[in-house]
Amino acid sequence: MMEKIHKKIGYEDVWASIHELSQRQKETDRQLKETDRQLKETDKHLKEKFSELKEYVGGIARNNGDVAESYFYETIADTMKIGELDFDIIEKNVKRMNRRQNIRGEYDIILINSESIAIVEIKYKLHPGDIEKIVNKKIPVFKKLFPEKKDFKLYIAVAGLSVPDDSKKLAFKHGFFVLTQGGGKLNLEHDYIKIY
Repeated sequence: MMEKIHKKIGYEDVWASIHELSQRQKETDRQLKETDRQLKETDKHLKEKFSELKEYVGGIARNNGDVAESYFYETIADTMKIGELDFDIIEKNVKRMNRRQNIRGEYDIILINSESIAIVEIKYKLHPGDIEKIVNKKIPVFKKLFPEKKDFKLYIAVAGLSVPDDSKKLAFKHGFFVLTQGGGKLNLEHDYIKIY
């Protein structure tokens, strides 16, 4: 038969165990603080890198947009025409603000003659959302910002170095001219043209 051995735990043993647990807890706390510090450092580093990447990608997008705007402006300025419409004045990057109505607008190109205005909105790659923004925001805001042109016929053209079919179809649905680049010249397409 085996004998049971009972060890009596004394006061010092209990305090030694408590002291050991306390030391382990302090070490765990120290390790957690170090881990937290490292995580914060890593998070800061990742935020910095993400910010740099965002700036870099934004720079590429701006450059692409600048290339598209420059191409279409120079090409349109050479002829001062969109389709059969002849214009006398061309302006680019037109900004206007009405403080009282708290509205502002920016237009890539505006062409003007004695009775008509054409707004040309340019994108590197034209998306359907760009067309919806023109219809729902840019056209109504233009009419409020340029009340002196209220009797003018308003035409809309969209231009892009890349114009996917879904964007083109939506532009046609709204009666826009669609300008693209092809073979070193400006291509103009439309279904029907709406006067806004």
